Amino acid sequence: MKEKYNQLFKEYLLQAKLSGHTVQGLLGLRTRVPKFFTFLEDKGLQAHEVGIREAQDYQGWLIDTGKINGGRYSPKTVNAFLVSATNFYEYLKREGLAASNPFKEIKKMRIDRKLPRNLLKEDEMNSFLEKLSQFDDGPKNLKTKITRYRVHVVAELMYATGLRISEVANLKAEDIDFTKGTLTVREGKGGKSRTAWMNDYAKEVLRLYVEQMRELVFSEWNRRNNTLFGTSWQTFEKLINSVLKETSRGLGFKAFTSHGFRHAVGYHLLRAGCNIRYIQEILGHKLLRNTEIYTQVDKEDLRKVLDTCHPRKFRSRYDEKIDSSQSA
Repeated sequence: MKEKYNQLFKEYLLQAKLSGHTVQGLLGLRTRVPKFFTFLEDKGLQAHEVGIREAQDYQGWLIDTGKINGGRYSPKTVNAFLVSATNFYEYLKREGLAASNPFKEIKKMRIDRKLPRNLLKEDEMNSFLEKLSQFDDGPKNLKTKITRYRVHVVAELMYATGLRISEVANLKAEDIDFTKGTLTVREGKGGKSRTAWMNDYAKEVLRLYVEQMRELVFSEWNRRNNTLFGTSWQTFEKLINSVLKETSRGLGFKAFTSHGFRHAVGYHLLRAGCNIRYIQEILGHKLLRNTEIYTQVDKEDLRKVLDTCHPRKFRSRYDEKIDSSQSA
């Protein structure tokens, strides 16, 4: 990033922080907005010269040049860069450094909303959580046991509430109301607060952690962090996902990460007959279309429906009764 953009970028990040962006949101801006500066340098453009055509060209440039893990950017990743550019130009407009926001006018890539392939079914989730609860098994190293215990608590909490990992990491002890069985999520996606509900089992697992175990497993560094689990969300996510992946593979499941709990909550509730509007509220989705992803059915479900409901299935049962009576 050239020197001419450094000061502008610092001022933009400061304004973003003051406007209520979460730590996770700020990290995304720090990563993605400089990519746009690279595009400007590559095309010999100034920020104020970007119109709809140049904004559309930025999308194509991301598709052609963007790479991650040896492959091209996914449509979702490209869209994330475009969202950051859109936010940046809103700032430029407010500061009088741009006349309009061209990124609001372009046609963006279509993003197919799909359920993850490693989504666990209900019986698999029960086995998974049961395995995580056996944190005292295996290695005798105390540090490992403490880590696995925390993962057990977090897993039960996430499957009960559908919280994002960043939201769990930002929880504080005063955000918990054990009487009502609720959590106040003070830094949700978009910087808005909401209430999350715990089931009885997750509530008691968390109560045991808070009232008896938390101080025992905390180090001095954890106490300075002043959050429920005593670590930043980046470190927290890495630690949690490491144990989850190891455990899921040990059970013969595909690699499972913390965000899988959120998807599982929506999917399992819908399969149990829960109204989709309630699921929207539980997950804190602003838009219903984000919740509707869980209405997708997989091929296994379709097979069960066909085997149960198809007319030829009924005919087969009728024929079996006729054959049985004739034999008698």
